[in-house]
Amino acid sequence: MRLILAALVLLVSTNAFAQQSRMKRPVVAPQINQLQIYLLSFELRYEKDAAENWLEQKPQNISFAYRATAWSILFEYSKFNESSGNSTLNIERDHKEMVLWGRWHLWRHGQKNPRFSIFGAGGIGTYTEEITTTLASDRLTESTGAKMMGGFAVGADASYQFTKSFGAIASFEGRALMGQDFDPNPTFGGIVRTGLFFAW
Repeated sequence: MRLILAALVLLVSTNAFAQQSRMKRPVVAPQINQLQIYLLSFELRYEKDAAENWLEQKPQNISFAYRATAWSILFEYSKFNESSGNSTLNIERDHKEMVLWGRWHLWRHGQKNPRFSIFGAGGIGTYTEEITTTLASDRLTESTGAKMMGGFAVGADASYQFTKSFGAIASFEGRALMGQDFDPNPTFGGIVRTGLFFAW
């Protein structure tokens, strides 16, 4: 009888120890591999004109990203147009950017639905500007050619997976962009992105 009791006590103790060890074992987040497509975005940034007045710019923005568990790479194309003057003298500015961002998802929450993360980012790329001056019937276009630019950003995103391989994602980030002719330099702004992703 004592032998049976001792065996039971040993069995219960071993089971309790195993359960305690499993509780202490860290939970590893599942691997995330996503191709993200952001087709609907709203960007706002602030610039100064020649008279030092603040202007709002709202570039059109499209971007694509590859996301792993703790990092992602995002390619972004954006552009905006600005026109000033009158019927006699008119100046049109056509601004285009291509930037590659590296994002580090420093905090992540959610192994299933929805998933959240907070990230920091750094980017490098090029921008071009074309200035078209129209005076009466004369029209002159000048281009800056490709110039280097860069930036830093912090933001957050949220995603929801509808199926094993498909879902929706939204993100917001505030950022500072730097370029040779930017005024101010850096130029501050923010962007909201919404899109879809394909996971594997």
